[in-house]
Amino acid sequence: MDFETIKKLKDCCSREAALRVNVYPKWVQAKKMTQEKADEEIRLMRLAAACFNKLLEGKAPEVQKQLFDIKPYEAPKKQSMYDGY
Repeated sequence: MDFETIKKLKDCCSREAALRVNVYPKWVQAKKMTQEKADEEIRLMRLAAACFNKLLEGKAPEVQKQLFDIKPYEAPKKQSMYDGY
C-alpha cells in the first residue's frame, strides 16, 4: 500500500473519531448506545488513526508494516521427499 493511501486512511479514521466524539453522547443520552460502548468505539477509531500515523512516521514495527505490503502473497514451497536426491 502506498503512503498516499495510508495518509488517506489515517485522515479518514481521525475524521470518524471526531464524528463519534460529537455524535455518540447524543446516542448515549437517547439510550441507543451504552457509555461503555461509545468509549470503546471512539478509542478504537483513535487507535486506528494512531497506527496509520506510526506507519507514516516510519515508527511502526516491521510486522505491522508487512500487514500493509501490497506484494502478492507467495506460499512457501513445499519440500518433496525427493528433494536433495
